[in-house]
Amino acid sequence: MPKAAKETAYYLNGKIPAVALISKGVRFPSGTWIRVAAPTVLPRHVEEMLADMFPRLKGKAITFAKLTNESDVKEFERSLPESL
Repeated sequence: MPKAAKETAYYLNGKIPAVALISKGVRFPSGTWIRVAAPTVLPRHVEEMLADMFPRLKGKAITFAKLTNESDVKEFERSLPESL
């Protein structure tokens, strides 16, 4: 996986679970991230789509973040539990 987003989009880390709108060129937070939606999709629609695509996420609280620069990524990573 690239270290930085090749395009602005929503990306999912199912382990956390978290969805981040990551700007093009911004580094991915630690962990595995997959592109799940275009940046024009509303967050609630992303959440609904993910519940349909990934049944184990249904009913779970999904963290949403907007990462537009390195500072945002560092702050997001600090907010994660140590065990991840």
